[in-house]
Amino acid sequence: MEVSAQNLAALFTGFDVVFQRGFEKPPSYYESICSIVRSSSRVSTYPWLGRTTKFREWLGDRVIQALEAHSYTIANRNFEDTVSIDRNDIEDDTYGVYEPIIEQLGWDTKVHPDMLLFQMIQTSVTTPASVIGYDGQPFFSATHPVGPLGRADADSSASNINSSGSGPYWFLIDASRAIRPFIFQLRREYAVTRMSSINDEAVFNRREFRYGVDGRANTGVGLWQLAYASNQDLSNPTNYGAARTAMRSFKTDAAMPFGTLASGKGIYLLVPPALEEVARQLLNSEFMAGSGSSSGVSTTNIWRNSADLIVSEYLS
Repeated sequence: MEVSAQNLAALFTGFDVVFQRGFEKPPSYYESICSIVRSSSRVSTYPWLGRTTKFREWLGDRVIQALEAHSYTIANRNFEDTVSIDRNDIEDDTYGVYEPIIEQLGWDTKVHPDMLLFQMIQTSVTTPASVIGYDGQPFFSATHPVGPLGRADADSSASNINSSGSGPYWFLIDASRAIRPFIFQLRREYAVTRMSSINDEAVFNRREFRYGVDGRANTGVGLWQLAYASNQDLSNPTNYGAARTAMRSFKTDAAMPFGTLASGKGIYLLVPPALEEVARQLLNSEFMAGSGSSSGVSTTNIWRNSADLIVSEYLS
C-alpha cells in the first residue's frame, strides 16, 4: 500500500472498526454495582457519604438535623494502552497482522473499569488499611462506628466482614440505591488516540505509527452498609444466610434501620472463579446443597434467585 494521507486515513478507520468489535465482546459489571460520578478536577470530595436522616412528627418549627460531616476523596489516575504499527508492514500490505491486537485493545478498554474495581475490592480484604472508607475505618471492618451521628467515639460498632473462615472471599452487594457501595469516578472518557500522520516524529525516527487508548478515572468506596465480605464456606447455605442477616441488621447514623437488601432487586453475589460452581448451585438450584431426590429428602432452596451472580478473575 502506498503510504499516503488518504490511505492512512482509510487504514486507521478500519482499525477503529476492529477496536469497536473487540470493545463490544466482553461483559462489564462496574456500572451495575458502582455509583458513576463525573469528576471535574484532579481530586473529588464526597462530603455526603454517610449522611442519613429520619422523619419526625412536625410539631412547631422544622428541626434542622445536625449531620456528621465526612471528608472522603478520590484522586483521578491516568491510564493508557498503546500499540505501534511498523510503516514497512503498511507498505508491504501485511497490516492485517495487527487486527487481533487492535481488537484486544478494544477488549482491554471495556474491562479496564472492572479490573480497577474488583482489584480494589480484593485489596480491601487482603490489605484492609489501604482501602479506607468515609468513617475512617477499612471499608470491610468489624468495627464500623455507629450511633446518633456516626461519631468515631460512638458507643457501638457494626461489622461488614466475616474473616473466620479459610476459603476465598466472596462478597454480597446491595446496589439497589442511588448511592452504592462502590464509586467509579470518571474524569475523562476512555478515547482512542492515533499518531497516523506520515510527518509524526515516531514515524520519522522509528518508522512507527501508533494506536492507543487513554483515560482518567479511579475507583473508591461508598457506603459500607451495602457490602459484606466473607471467607466462610459458601457451599454451606447457612453462611450465606448469616451474611444476609448481618446486612439486614445495619443501622443508619440516625439509629434507624438502614434497609439493606430490603428491595430484593439490585442484589449481587460477587465471587472469584474458584467459587463459581458453588455460587451457581446456591443461587440457581431448586434444592439446598445435600438435599434433593437422590438423598430421599427434599429441602427447598430458599436462596434461589436471591441475588445475581458476578464472577471475576480479578478477585483471584
